[in-house]
Amino acid sequence: MSIIFKALKKAEEESRGESAPVKKAQAYHFRNKKVLGIIAAVLAGVVGFALVGVYWLQKRPALKPFVKTEPKVTTVQPKTAAEPVKKKEPPVAAASDTAKTHEDAIKHIRDKKYSDAEDILRKAILAKPDDAMMHNHLGIALRNQGNYKDAAKAYEKALKLKPDYYEAMNNLAVTYEMLGDKKKAKLFYKKALHFPQYSGHTEELG
Repeated sequence: MSIIFKALKKAEEESRGESAPVKKAQAYHFRNKKVLGIIAAVLAGVVGFALVGVYWLQKRPALKPFVKTEPKVTTVQPKTAAEPVKKKEPPVAAASDTAKTHEDAIKHIRDKKYSDAEDILRKAILAKPDDAMMHNHLGIALRNQGNYKDAAKAYEKALKLKPDYYEAMNNLAVTYEMLGDKKKAKLFYKKALHFPQYSGHTEELG
């Protein structure tokens, strides 16, 4: 019995010795499978996260580039001093005084103060340059001083302002006769004769 028992025990020990490496090998293979499963799971998670990130980048709205804006600097222009208002110089003779000035000039012509009459009339004409009668009287004052050319210009100005001014026509005709221009003198004498009221005398005023 002891021999059989010993044989059985020995056989059992041998079988145990053979099964231990098998168990160890199985345990090793199991561990390897578990590690591979974990690695595969991690890789799958990384790939999935990457795909989600790519999709989000494609669908998100484009971001505007950041532009640094400079602060606006408002410059205040210095106030310029107001220009002084220029006072209008008074006319040489006011319009209301022109009639009186003209009367004074006529009085000087009658008194044969032709130079004084000329000065007064020139100032009055500056205030009222469209007065034909004053230009005619200026011509009288100039002609009586022997200034026939300027007198003729004054008469012509009077006729330009008043074409039917027959007294100025007659005075211009006389002046052209004194200048020796008989052709022009005859022309203006004929023009003056067309007016019934023409008397054939120059306007000497006295």
